[in-house]
Amino acid sequence: MLQRNSDLPYVIPDESPGRPAESWQYPTVDLREMGRILRRRYKMAVLPALVLLGLAVTHLLFATTLYTATSTVLVDPRRANVVETNQSVLSNFGTDDATIESQALLIQSVAILVRVVGKLKLTEDAEFKPKPGLLDPIKRLFSSSSSGPSDRASPEDAARARSVEILQRRMKVTRQGTTFLVDIAVNSESPQKAATIANAVADAYFDEQVRAKYDATRIAANWLNGQIDELKSRVVASEKAVEDYRSANNLMVSQGVTLNDQQLTDLNNKLIAARVQTAEARAKYEQVQDIAKSGGDPGGINAAISSEMITKLRTQYADIAKNEADLSSKYGARHPLVANVRAQRRDTQRLINEEIRRILESTKHDYDVARSRETSLQQSLDQLQGVSTSSGQAQVRLRELQREAEANRTQYESYLARSKETTAQESLEMPDSRIVTKASIPIRPSSPKSMLILGLAVMLGLGAGCVLAFLTDYLDGRVKTIEQAEAIAGVPALAAVPLIGARELARLARRGRSELGRYDPKATGLLPPALQPPLTRYAIDEPGTFFAEAIRAVRLSLQRTMRSQPVKVVQVTSALDSEGKTTLAINLAQSLAMLGIRTLLIDGDLRNPQVTRALCPRADAGLLEVAIGHVAPERAILVDPSTGLSILPSTPIKEVEFITELMFSDRIVDVLDYFRHRYELIVIDSPPLVPLVDGRALAELADRIILALAWDQTPGEVLSHAMDLLSPVRDRVMGTVLTRVDLSRLQFYDYYRSSAYLKPYGAARLHAGAAR
Repeated sequence: MLQRNSDLPYVIPDESPGRPAESWQYPTVDLREMGRILRRRYKMAVLPALVLLGLAVTHLLFATTLYTATSTVLVDPRRANVVETNQSVLSNFGTDDATIESQALLIQSVAILVRVVGKLKLTEDAEFKPKPGLLDPIKRLFSSSSSGPSDRASPEDAARARSVEILQRRMKVTRQGTTFLVDIAVNSESPQKAATIANAVADAYFDEQVRAKYDATRIAANWLNGQIDELKSRVVASEKAVEDYRSANNLMVSQGVTLNDQQLTDLNNKLIAARVQTAEARAKYEQVQDIAKSGGDPGGINAAISSEMITKLRTQYADIAKNEADLSSKYGARHPLVANVRAQRRDTQRLINEEIRRILESTKHDYDVARSRETSLQQSLDQLQGVSTSSGQAQVRLRELQREAEANRTQYESYLARSKETTAQESLEMPDSRIVTKASIPIRPSSPKSMLILGLAVMLGLGAGCVLAFLTDYLDGRVKTIEQAEAIAGVPALAAVPLIGARELARLARRGRSELGRYDPKATGLLPPALQPPLTRYAIDEPGTFFAEAIRAVRLSLQRTMRSQPVKVVQVTSALDSEGKTTLAINLAQSLAMLGIRTLLIDGDLRNPQVTRALCPRADAGLLEVAIGHVAPERAILVDPSTGLSILPSTPIKEVEFITELMFSDRIVDVLDYFRHRYELIVIDSPPLVPLVDGRALAELADRIILALAWDQTPGEVLSHAMDLLSPVRDRVMGTVLTRVDLSRLQFYDYYRSSAYLKPYGAARLHAGAAR
């Protein structure tokens, strides 16, 4: 710990640094350095964890035990239809994520929770009544200024609203991933109550779905009934308008056709048939005329041939002619029978001629009748066509009225059918969801989660503690390592003087009890070695300790400088008070004197003479008396016979202004010049540099300056400021010495100079304690 390198204990080569003092910066923190930070500040890292752990334990002790019951609902868009309809009034919801999330929010809505509160009478349950809190008066104070219509609510409504609010906080509705399953979790102090409320919420959700559909269907049915009444009256009016217009314009309809059109069709058909009959009659008549003109047999016409009468007469005529022939051949032509048969033949021929003549006359009559009928039909058709032409515009308007009446009738029938379907659905609405798992009574409490809370408290506490430790270490600018002191001061660090424990000092102090009885309190000389503070003689009383090793390291650095340069006056100072400069100055002077070097130790701190107070508290002459010439230097100097060290004490002075003037006067210079010729080395314990100017004045007179720094006490900014104050004599600053170094803690900053690294070398018992 006390060696700068492998061959020299804590000796910095006495080379003038060629680089200016720069503001010190922390090196980059690596994992090893982070571990060291946590080890040296483990209390700060663990403290937040302990605090949070205590708070967590307190919370667990006073927290209310809650049980959670969960009911699972399947939001199923597929709904069974009891009545087959084309479309329901309130269609099934979709299957997108937004719809499912909306249903989850609907489950925890006020409308559903009000049903649950009313059904289970939660307003009478103490668990769902607001409990008085410490901040209630303050809340009421602020809420009084913003009172609104809610203040006029009835007590029942207010109690229901508070119960609903508490139930909302006790309930959590979550969707299972991207499925249609929704969990309804309810917390309660009673496991039975938690399960009952969870199932009641699911039932209220189903009831709300059915109620919403029922209300929508009922509203639609009422609307449809109103529309049907209106459409019915509209249909009646439009159909009446059609009939009235048809009657007014003689547009009566039979079998879907107007009478006029039907008559036209019938007359047209009859006219066609009449024309055909006229043509046939005319053909027969012309044929008869042609036969008559040509003298042909009129019996050859078709009418005669086809006449049954003529056919019978001709058959009879043929029979008679045959009989006549038979009789003529048998009896002769003059026989009476033959004459009688011949008379029958002539009568038959006459009848045939008369029938043919009648047929010819009927042919002409038929032709005249057919032509007359055709003419009559043509006249009737022409008359009806005229009537039809005049009623064309009326028919256009009639068709328009018919279309309007048909449209009204179609709409009326559609609304009527929809009304019947809606009425059928009104009493058959079913929810779009169904329960998958009913909430069962939980057997273990769900809150508070003891292990989770304790684990989080420890983890958060350790995390916050580590952050706090890193931040504190980063913001801690106190000097803790030799490298840090060198970087800030810009001069070598000579040694690190370890801290001596209070038990060790007490052990050494007990050795002076025997001398205490023989000591004269009024003696003006040095205290006996046994009565001197143990720390002032520790380097020579305990030469095998690291404390003595550090003093020897400083002495060696000084000896090397003395070999190469003339050094007579060495100032031991510090930036602030209580940094161990007096202990360092006394032990260094004693160590030099033990080597046979004529050494003088001067107590230059006239305001706080710690050297005098430790070694010769009753001295009657000192530096001030020598400087002003009241006492000869030889009379004021005290010599320690055990070490040969000469000591020039400093008596108490009340006039502070006189001390400042003395330090800047030539008398101090003369005193030092006087001792330069009589001693090989002068060690001055000077006042601190920052608060007092006396030390800076003495620095002007010193050949070398040693700056003591209290380990883990002196801020880096103060050290930098002290070096700025010594800038006029910067080349005389030999180096810095870390004092009061806790070797057990130093391993967290510099392992290789700590007690952990020096254990094999028999480190002295170094315990935590105060040292001067």
